[in-house]
Amino acid sequence: MTYIRLSRSNFIHLLRWGSALLVVFNHLRSILFKDYPLLKHANAFTKFFYLLTSLGHQAVVIFFVLSGYLVGGSVISEIRKGKFDIKLYALKRISRLYAVLLFALVLTIVLDHTGIYFDQVGLYTDKIKTATLGFSIANRLSFKYFVTSLCMMQTIILPPIGSNSPLWSLAYEFWYYVAFPCCSLLLIFIKSKNKYAFLCAILLILMFTFLPQSIKLSFFIWLIGLIPFYITLKKPYKFISLIALPIWLALKKVVHIDDFLYDFILALIVAFGISSFENYNQPAKGFFLKANEKLSSFSYSTYLIHFPIIMLILTIIRNYYFIGIWNAPSLIGYLIFISVLVFIFICSYIVAIFTEYKTPKFRLFLEKLFLR
Repeated sequence: MTYIRLSRSNFIHLLRWGSALLVVFNHLRSILFKDYPLLKHANAFTKFFYLLTSLGHQAVVIFFVLSGYLVGGSVISEIRKGKFDIKLYALKRISRLYAVLLFALVLTIVLDHTGIYFDQVGLYTDKIKTATLGFSIANRLSFKYFVTSLCMMQTIILPPIGSNSPLWSLAYEFWYYVAFPCCSLLLIFIKSKNKYAFLCAILLILMFTFLPQSIKLSFFIWLIGLIPFYITLKKPYKFISLIALPIWLALKKVVHIDDFLYDFILALIVAFGISSFENYNQPAKGFFLKANEKLSSFSYSTYLIHFPIIMLILTIIRNYYFIGIWNAPSLIGYLIFISVLVFIFICSYIVAIFTEYKTPKFRLFLEKLFLR
């Protein structure tokens, strides 16, 4: 039996697709099954299922930590080497975000309008309120919502477009991508008495004046991702971190503390977990590591398109078979859950082939357009 040595990148791949899976779990269950307080009876399996499928927000916190480590760490590394180029950095971030986002916005509009056509129970018009859906989707499909989400101003000016409420976190990420280089460059410019220090300072003041409090608070979560950039823990901490993460996730329903404090501690656990893995490059070998890397490679696409797909599929099932929306857990319900889950990942992979996997080509196109 071959011993599989996990690197830091292997662990990050696992966190990526695992977090995307938890988000899909959460949104799929919230539409397919009734909220837990409304259940008359719940056995041990049902309780575990509802716990596992209630971790969507925690998964986003993990995404923030990963982003802080990967993006923030790359900024610091390039600044240290004297190779940081603000234009190139901007094009990298834009190509990464918009390679999938442009398609996802159009797909959301198409799927939501199709869903409204088949909707007979008012899922798209706020007649059914769930933990993840308490608004009228039909009222959020106008052009102004498209422009707002396209410009990363969702949750700042208007809510995300249509049913695609998960796009809220994308606006957070975008402004962190802007704020962190400004913070880093400001410190350098002040030290070197560069004239651009004033411009960076003004930009930061404007951002932190007008951005919502929730975005500003979560920036500290994002910054925790820098911890693994500076430290690598010894082997004993790996076991502790891997045990602490699922325990802390499970304690969400038991530990009654401030939500931000809970997220902050979760972010620390994830950051130290990443720090406990060695940071070396090694090609993926074996079925597990290759599958791990492949699932991670289209996690961004999965995050951006899954919710409109869930809404449409369950609406069509409900329209023809009178099941699929807000039912009590049952065998047929679990079969629908698994089938829709598999379908979403197949769709996400297909979308990634034409979008996410084309990010390098999109970046080269932008570089030729703006840097030459």
